[in-house]
Amino acid sequence: MKRIMVHLFLGVFVLTALVYGSLRALEKLTMHGESILVPDLRSFSIYEVEDTLSSLQLRFSVVDSGAYNADFPRGSVIDQLPKSGSRVKQDRELYLTVNPKNVSLIGLPNYTDRSLRQYMSVLKAKGFRIGAFVYEDDEHANVVLGVLFQDSIVEIDQKLEKSTKLDLVLGNGQGRQIEMPNFIGDAQKNMNRRLQNSSLNMGEFYYDISVVDTPNAFVFKQEPIPETKGVDLGAFVNLWYTEDSSHLTIDTLELMRQDSLKARLDSILND
Repeated sequence: MKRIMVHLFLGVFVLTALVYGSLRALEKLTMHGESILVPDLRSFSIYEVEDTLSSLQLRFSVVDSGAYNADFPRGSVIDQLPKSGSRVKQDRELYLTVNPKNVSLIGLPNYTDRSLRQYMSVLKAKGFRIGAFVYEDDEHANVVLGVLFQDSIVEIDQKLEKSTKLDLVLGNGQGRQIEMPNFIGDAQKNMNRRLQNSSLNMGEFYYDISVVDTPNAFVFKQEPIPETKGVDLGAFVNLWYTEDSSHLTIDTLELMRQDSLKARLDSILND
C-alpha cells in the first residue's frame, strides 16, 4: 500500500510538472503578459515612423490618405489604428492614415451681399474651414464684409489651399447685442457649430481630470454665464469640459438624455 501511494504521488508530481512546463512554454511562445505601448504617431513623417516602430518591433502599413488636414504637416500621420496608448503584441501591424502631400488650390468664392449663414455654407462646400468672426460697424448684422487669412485680406477668386481656415469680417448691425445662450451640457464635438450659429467665437477652453473621450466631453461651466444680457456679436466664450455628470443638475441631465434620444431617432429615420 505504501509503495502504491509513493507511485501515485510521483505520478501526480510528474503530471503537474509537465502541465506547468507546457503552460510556461506556451506563455513564452505567445508572449502572454508582455505587451508594447503604442506611441502617438500623429505629425510623424514616414521616416520617423519607421525608426520609432522598428525600435519597438512593430510593423505598419499606410491606408488611404483621405482628406487633407491643415492641422498636420503634409505627408505626416494624421490618424492611426490601434490608437496611441493601446497595448499590442510584438510584430503587430499598425494602420496609418497619412496627410496628402499635394493639396488642391481653390478660388475664394464671392461674398458680396452674402449673409453669414449663406457664405459659411458656400465655404464649407468648397472645402474651407471657418475660423473667427471679426465684427465691424455696419448697419447690417451678419452680412459678410470681407475675408481674412492670417490677418491679411483675401481677395475674391484668390487661390488658397483646401482646408484653409478663414476668418470672416461681418457687420455688427450698428452694435447689436444678444443674450448669452446656455451651452451647459453640450458636447465638445458640437460646440463650434453652436457658437457659430449664435454669432459667437470660441475663447479659452479647459478639460478636467475626468475627460478621456474629448469629443464627447460636455460643458459644465461657461463665461459669460447663460442668460447674460448685452453680449456683443463676436464675443469670446470660455468653456470648461467634463465627463463627470455630478457637475450637472438633474434638469440638465434630463435634457441631455432627451437630446441623445432625439439624435438617435433622427439617425434611424435618416438612414
